[in-house]
Amino acid sequence: MKRSLVVISNRLPFVVTKNENGEPVRKNSAGGLVTALAPLVIKNKGYWVGWAGNDLTEDMEIPESDDPTAIAHGIKASQIKPIYFTPEIFQSFYNGFCNATLWPLMHSLPTLAAFKSDQWNSYVNVNEMFANAAFEAVKKFDSYEDKNNLVWIHDYQLMVTPMMLRNLLDEANISCKLAFFLHIPFPSWDIFRLNPWANEIILGLLGCDLIAFHTNTYASNFIECCLNILGARVDRKEMIVEYGNKTIVVRALPIGIPYDWFERNARVSPKPFNFKEKVIFGVDRLDYTKGIIQRVRGYERFLEKYPECREKVVFFQVAVPSRTDVEDYRNLKDELEREIGRVSGRFATAEWTPIKYIYNNISQYELAGYYRDARIAIITPVRDGMNLVAKEYVACQIDDPGVLIISPFTGAGETMNEALLVNPLEHDLVADAIKTAYDMKYYERKLRMNALQTRERLFNLDTWLESFFEAIDMIDSVKKMQSLNVSDYESWLGPIIKGYNLAIILDYDGTLVPIQPHPDLAVLPDDVKNLLEKLMECKHIDVTILSGRSMANLKKLINLKNINLSGSHGMELCLANGLEEECEQAAVFRAKIPDLVKELKETVCEHGGWVEEKRYHVTFHWRDTHPNYRQPMAQKAIEIVQKYGFQATKAHCAVEARPPIGWDKGRGVYNILEKLYGVTWADNYKAVFIGDDETDEDAMRALSGLGITFRVGKPNIKTAASHRLPNPDAVKIFLKWAIGYLERIKSSVQTPIAERRLHGIRRKNSFA
Repeated sequence: MKRSLVVISNRLPFVVTKNENGEPVRKNSAGGLVTALAPLVIKNKGYWVGWAGNDLTEDMEIPESDDPTAIAHGIKASQIKPIYFTPEIFQSFYNGFCNATLWPLMHSLPTLAAFKSDQWNSYVNVNEMFANAAFEAVKKFDSYEDKNNLVWIHDYQLMVTPMMLRNLLDEANISCKLAFFLHIPFPSWDIFRLNPWANEIILGLLGCDLIAFHTNTYASNFIECCLNILGARVDRKEMIVEYGNKTIVVRALPIGIPYDWFERNARVSPKPFNFKEKVIFGVDRLDYTKGIIQRVRGYERFLEKYPECREKVVFFQVAVPSRTDVEDYRNLKDELEREIGRVSGRFATAEWTPIKYIYNNISQYELAGYYRDARIAIITPVRDGMNLVAKEYVACQIDDPGVLIISPFTGAGETMNEALLVNPLEHDLVADAIKTAYDMKYYERKLRMNALQTRERLFNLDTWLESFFEAIDMIDSVKKMQSLNVSDYESWLGPIIKGYNLAIILDYDGTLVPIQPHPDLAVLPDDVKNLLEKLMECKHIDVTILSGRSMANLKKLINLKNINLSGSHGMELCLANGLEEECEQAAVFRAKIPDLVKELKETVCEHGGWVEEKRYHVTFHWRDTHPNYRQPMAQKAIEIVQKYGFQATKAHCAVEARPPIGWDKGRGVYNILEKLYGVTWADNYKAVFIGDDETDEDAMRALSGLGITFRVGKPNIKTAASHRLPNPDAVKIFLKWAIGYLERIKSSVQTPIAERRLHGIRRKNSFA
């Protein structure tokens, strides 16, 4: 199927360097990602967004390929959307947050991770650069409504790009599926949450329609993060996440290798070894996750434990240079070479060196010969996303089969059961595994290798691509989660509110009623009104409507007895017990409102913008304007608001002018609860707050740890809320749940809550 396609990866399928004449030329990149995706981009005449190396600057043009044998030769310069890094950004983004923070954390090595705010900010800024570049590419698609339009984002460097791009696409009303593939592990949620920005990263990924990982373990870990970090609804069996009004499909799609290519090159690659001993072979990028030093020590234990094998084997380790500009990696190289020297010095004889070591790059063509002639391959990372080396070794066993030793802490180790699995951290076990492989007879080696080859030949790189596109094309037909129901609220709220009365505080627009083109059209539905009336019958539950609307407008819209109302974000209060009050500090700003309204109408009320005047606030609405006008109009409105001494606050498709007295819905919530129950309200009441926009975030932050909060609507930005709800219909289900809770209270024998809690404290102390 032909589709409009954009691929986003940290690096392009080539780097740009300068030749001897100072002219930019392409230097082709190798690897499975380029092998898989370059033909797709060529076939679909798509685009590739990425970084082309430090030599490429903004004043240079992307050169065309001059190598017809390169896989990416057919990708024209016009199909490339390059990202430019300054050395400072590269250091902070790539060497900083990507590789000093995310890399160790994602590999379940949190003690090696460094968390720095400036590096996180660089990560966000660079991801925004990628999102903007991808958006420019998408705008060149033939159709904005084709459901097959696809942007495929790759790897841990770009985990907040999806939501940024989704917001841009939604704003421009462009239909496009977003997919993400993570090429490294995803850790358990109790490790991932150590990241101070875990919430933002998970939210960033949820801009996708499909999120894919190498293994079921990684996919399950991600789903648990969505549940425990964001409070999302999840279906573990169907592997679906629902957050707000969006459903995301999660899949395990293990990557393969171009099997035939390796098998073919193994037949013609030159013989690399010129010694008679059996070769134990390891090849890794030099990285602390690869377990190379532990491997050397395991081999040392093998020589200690099985002295009869000395001078009959050689351990040949290739370490591919990596991140040579990072001090920790230079130190790792020094430590590895010291260990190799120590072990070699301990066991070497005049005619035998136990370890051969190469610190260099080896071409894939040459590597096929190394794989072919090694009797044993030892692939023992302490953690690895997949590890394609193990698969490449299997593909190159064309004659006398060797034995694969692999760590269970790799993605490949989860499926390559016929290999010898060994924990790389236990040197005795590594030694025993090497001895087992050394002694293994031909028929067993052949049996195990045949099974491994059958699997890897079947689940090759082409199969991975087919599986991915099958998953993305099935998105719309994936079984949806069961609709939100009262049992969801019971699981969220039941354990927390036990023993407490409920104080329910609800926003109005976008929460109890859907957002309307004009505020006057937002009429409270009869079924919602009936539910609120039932709730107000119970002495154990109080209901308050807290809105940015004026009190006069609220009373007109909500004609209910015994309900608490709070307008102007809490600056106006009218309680069911008869208490009414207004904020005196805000009153002094009322005289400025007419002039502010007048200038806003004269300056920014064009192209569909309009002004809403309230008692203490003024709101400029731009939801009906064309996207091209929104940013400049909103910016101009902010400048005008600030000129009159008001605080400019962004709301839902609006800019709100507030009196600069430090009042927001957070302060409004506290004021309501203190007026209703006194300053010790938290002893006996749990607050439940539901809102839908940025102004409600203040209340959600204020109630953190003191109550349960919900945000209604699109999950496109970070929220302080405990949970997301898709729409106002979900709020009605909450009201039904609360009525059911009310009925359970009525049917039970009630001991006063304070007495019950004191009784529990006494019992606890009696056991101390």
